[in-house]
Amino acid sequence: MTHTLHRIKDQDASDNDYVILAMPAQGYNTDAQAPEKLSNFLKLFAKHNPVNMGGMGIGHLYESTLEQMIDKIYPGLPMVHGVFNTREDLIAALRDIKDADMGISVVVSGLADDADCCAREVGVKRHSINFSLGVWGNIRRLPDERYCKITSMCGHAMISLNLIKKMIADIKASRITIDEAAAELARPCVCGIFNGERAKQILIELM
Repeated sequence: MTHTLHRIKDQDASDNDYVILAMPAQGYNTDAQAPEKLSNFLKLFAKHNPVNMGGMGIGHLYESTLEQMIDKIYPGLPMVHGVFNTREDLIAALRDIKDADMGISVVVSGLADDADCCAREVGVKRHSINFSLGVWGNIRRLPDERYCKITSMCGHAMISLNLIKKMIADIKASRITIDEAAAELARPCVCGIFNGERAKQILIELM
């Protein structure tokens, strides 16, 4: 499973957005070595230009340094994440993960064919695949899909539509910069899977 599954993306090379999730299996390898291995994942992510990374309870790049996040890693931490903007950075990170062989389950979120191609490029054969079947129900009540592209970058739905609209209004009024708006949107996403660089592109479209 992954809470990164429902990100809304276009079949467009300019819409690069990839998430790596590293997760010990409960009751199988959540042993005394798991915190050190998750620390090593964060160090590995940091080598490959992540636009965000972190995990529940340890922070993310919009509020913490790598060292601060590592200091907060605790026994039982469920997972850590790294977010990348380019295929090249994703592939380089996957290559290091393969070489490190830490025995931790890894999930890559992105367009299925694209993520699969990146895995094959480093000699990894995927074990399984999850597909999002989209949004069902009275979808006419949903906001413009461009807003949903931002809200869906937080898998626990912690980024509200009204916050996005406020950020747009504040940018237009010159109260904040677009970088500050993206950082403000990223803060509620406690898992560290929000892609602020992608959010900036979408905010520009919405203005």
